[in-house]
Amino acid sequence: MHRIPVLKKIGIFVAATSVTLSSFLFYPISIPSQESFHKKIFLKGLDGALLTMESKIPYSPKKTCGGCHDYDQITNGYHFQQGRTDKTGKIVISDTLDPIRPWNLSSGMYGKYTLAAMNLSQLAKKVNQNPSEIAKSSFSFVRNCGVCHPGGGWSEYDRKGHPYYNEESKSFGFENSGENPTLDGDYTPYSDGNTDEGAPWDQSGVSEADCFICHLNGYQWKERAATIKGKFFKYGPSVGAGWANIKTSKDKLGNSIVDEVVIDYAKKEVADFENVHLKIVRRPFDENCWSCHAVADGWRKGRQWSPETDVHKAKGLRCLSCHPSEKEHNFAKGDTLQETVRDDLNNTMFSCEDCHYKGKDKKAPKYRHPFSPRHLKLIACQTCHIPFQTDSTDLVYDHASTGETLTYDTSKFLSSDPLAPKRSIPGVDSMIWYPAATKWRGRIVPAKPLLIIYWGDLNVSTNVVKPIPLWKIRELKKTYLKDDNGDGLPEINSLDEIKIFLKTLKGKDKFGTPIASHPVLMKGGFLYQLDKKEEVEKTRHVQADALEFSLSHNVMSGSEVLGARGCGDCHSKKSSFFLRKILFDPYDEKGKPIYIENWERLGIDKEKLNRLLMDQ
Repeated sequence: MHRIPVLKKIGIFVAATSVTLSSFLFYPISIPSQESFHKKIFLKGLDGALLTMESKIPYSPKKTCGGCHDYDQITNGYHFQQGRTDKTGKIVISDTLDPIRPWNLSSGMYGKYTLAAMNLSQLAKKVNQNPSEIAKSSFSFVRNCGVCHPGGGWSEYDRKGHPYYNEESKSFGFENSGENPTLDGDYTPYSDGNTDEGAPWDQSGVSEADCFICHLNGYQWKERAATIKGKFFKYGPSVGAGWANIKTSKDKLGNSIVDEVVIDYAKKEVADFENVHLKIVRRPFDENCWSCHAVADGWRKGRQWSPETDVHKAKGLRCLSCHPSEKEHNFAKGDTLQETVRDDLNNTMFSCEDCHYKGKDKKAPKYRHPFSPRHLKLIACQTCHIPFQTDSTDLVYDHASTGETLTYDTSKFLSSDPLAPKRSIPGVDSMIWYPAATKWRGRIVPAKPLLIIYWGDLNVSTNVVKPIPLWKIRELKKTYLKDDNGDGLPEINSLDEIKIFLKTLKGKDKFGTPIASHPVLMKGGFLYQLDKKEEVEKTRHVQADALEFSLSHNVMSGSEVLGARGCGDCHSKKSSFFLRKILFDPYDEKGKPIYIENWERLGIDKEKLNRLLMDQ
């Protein structure tokens, strides 16, 4: 059966079936009790001295909050370290972490390379031989990635454990080790081929762990983000708390960036300098979590968190209801595609089965499904309970065509009709799109593919492709690319265009270093390279497949859930599950998109498909 959403937006309270939503009607709203007070807080400066209302220097979260709370223990949580340390606090990020993929320096965001980055840059090694090896320095990492990072960890300390800059001794971290900072990934002035980026830690200061980013009601996240982008790292916490006047401008991407900061502790729009403790919350509101998570999760997964998009939110559950924290500030987590930081904490949160089957949450309604229990062994709950998403999100990152990242969202290639993605269903929100299905830990789970097109350098002996940093592509003399799909943007897709680029990539970068010894293009599941006759050949390669991101929020109940209307929702000749179209390549040699169907992604053969599509 061709499943169609019944509302313009999702209607989780409409047309509920008795076995799915009726039990939720008696599910009480869960609003955790919130402490209304905190002992009086006396703000301290970076030198530990008490501040007054007239002070013009930024306050220090480390000196202020660290007097009562174990700052070092808290900042070893994975939100702060993101792969820099292990659970004991030992520094594990290393230039020699992964001999197969040597560009991966850690298991977390700080050091783990991801193609799902707007500028395709990666953290530079600690020790480099020449500027050509350096993509993103630690300084640049804090400036660009620190806007969503709470500070501390890699925002405060280098890979030897020294603070990047010590405000009291007025010394840089590299002075303690006696190393040359020029090619040191933590202190190098180079970043993405830019010799002017610099690493002025003495001017920016370090980005300390900002307790208020989670624990202050009304925190100004956007203003703090613009401050970090403007290289005013040590001022970030004061700006977020509302104690500063700032002047902003826009960077070339349209992001707000602070040009000037003036501390003003008399401001009370967010918090009162003398009574800030009255605005402190023990359990952060969802808005504090969502300020950061909405950005990356929205881009990559289309995640939303509102009563209209998630039945758990509609029933009063909060982020901390499923992701509680402990004294070390490690939040309970699941086990998802792509995420590898602190895998020792995987599955520390309750699963769907824990609450709705095993009874670990006494208030959660118990599931009752009429179909075979075999389904639950083979299919994750989310596969049926996240049948579609209602907000457009990034679907394609083209790093190869122009030297800048071209982004295409789901609305360009997908629609509210899962069987005909170029046709929208009248009366149904055109932004709706349907997830792909993939196998993970022995079960079928929903996923949002992100298709990445990029240039790489192939190691012929290991068949591993090292991505080429985007700054090296920008330096190339551009060849003429045709706009074959008529969207106003040129794309690298024809064999002639690919051939020219592959030959060009055998040249040298601005520092005189060869760009690639064996250049390749990774696109649509295939590796493109020049054969012995200098002609383009393509072969299947796993590194050219889409990155898959787990979908675990925006959970629905009621008539929209797959199976709510019977077996025919999936097992029919017009199955919107097995036959839904999933983008495989945004443009072939003629500029046309290529789709495959869910059953193909799951490795199902034609004979089995025919059996699965028989009306039950």
